[in-house]
Amino acid sequence: ALDLRDDDIYWCTADPGWVTGTSYGIIAPFALGVTQCVLDAGFSAEAWYKWIEKRKVTMWYSAPTAIRSLMKAGDELVKKHDLSSLRHLASVGEPLNSEAVVWSEKAFGKPFYDTYWQTETGSIVISNYPGMEVRPGSMGKAFPGITATVLDPVKNEPYPTHGKIGLVALKFDWPSRMRTYWNNPEAFQKKFRDDWYITGDRSKLDADGYFWFTGRDDDIINTAGHLVSPFEVESALLEHPAVAESAVVSKPDPLNLEVVKAFVTLKPGFTASADLDLEIMNFIRKKLSPLAMPQEIEFVPSLPKTRSGKIMRRLLHAKEWGEDIGDTSTLEDE
Repeated sequence: ALDLRDDDIYWCTADPGWVTGTSYGIIAPFALGVTQCVLDAGFSAEAWYKWIEKRKVTMWYSAPTAIRSLMKAGDELVKKHDLSSLRHLASVGEPLNSEAVVWSEKAFGKPFYDTYWQTETGSIVISNYPGMEVRPGSMGKAFPGITATVLDPVKNEPYPTHGKIGLVALKFDWPSRMRTYWNNPEAFQKKFRDDWYITGDRSKLDADGYFWFTGRDDDIINTAGHLVSPFEVESALLEHPAVAESAVVSKPDPLNLEVVKAFVTLKPGFTASADLDLEIMNFIRKKLSPLAMPQEIEFVPSLPKTRSGKIMRRLLHAKEWGEDIGDTSTLEDE
């Protein structure tokens, strides 16, 4: 999936304390004898571009949050650096919005290839990889050797037709998968239904075998009996020129039980205001169904993230529902 070659200079931006940082940041390049470089510093768009230019990075593996932060920094900064060494770009950690793929093609002349896996799967299982058409916004296809599908959550069977939202599932067995949860075999067994491993993510599967992420099973918002994908709303918000990042959660509602709320950070040059709120609402109204429309947009200076760059939506959800925020040991800057 990463297309690592003998002459590559490989840079994986994941923290080595996380599974991507160990599996694909350390073990994979060492096992293949590929030269890798490590930047021991926090995120800075300019510092990252300088690093790529200095080390002549050819294969760059990063995360959607970082890519959106690069988008926020603007195209002019890209033009100040010689990034011609880049051969292949890939992303992991969260769904990669179509806007980021389109932007990378414009900024770097190459798309970021979204890849999908989990600690439990042990390796990339669904991916965009060299030689296939990249469809912006798609997770890609099942990696060769992996059988993946979308299950009907009621029948626990693959849908007979394409385009329906269901559970992303992998056919048991494959070599790299986990063997159990430490001291918790019962939880491990609950991950399986018949011969399928249930990832906990929801997706659609199109007629060409491409997966389209819709959200974590526990992130889906049920408003008035209708299921809303946070990813769909976030993607619509990111198409607005003022929006740098977005995170969507549910909030309590006396009539519908829960409704959609969006948290938004803005790009430089834009200021939060009632007029901008209305402008963004009118913009996404053309892209979303009425039930998927946010009932509120809250402008924030930043979104809570883990040190690996994942947006911690559960903290935002807890804030809205008055719940305990739980463990924050993985929170960035904690």
